[in-house]
Amino acid sequence: MLLEKSVVRAAKGTGAPVDFSGDWKNELGSIATFVQKGDVLTGKYVSAVSESGTSATGVLSGFVDGDLISFVVHWDDFQAITAWVGQLAAKAPTQTIHTLWQMTTQVSPGEEWASINAGADDFVRV
Repeated sequence: MLLEKSVVRAAKGTGAPVDFSGDWKNELGSIATFVQKGDVLTGKYVSAVSESGTSATGVLSGFVDGDLISFVVHWDDFQAITAWVGQLAAKAPTQTIHTLWQMTTQVSPGEEWASINAGADDFVRV
């Protein structure tokens, strides 16, 4: 319910268009590749780190509204889904997206809250 109360504070309408198309790298070296058509994102995510020490990939889909961005990755080799939301930093020296993320993974019944991990990433245009 807090979400519904928070959205009323959002600005009316949509923001001035920002083109997020291309490759963006986070602080760990992972690459989000965005293909933008209007306000819809598709693409691919390549994580530079994984439990096995190799890269992990996933299909990416999302939305943009002006300088706001949200995208979700469904991992190819893991029963996990990660979602990011963020905003392009207007005054950063290089184009930077500040994001928060949450990932959910499969767990045993009754352990659902243990399935959710959260963090933050900054992505810079490559």
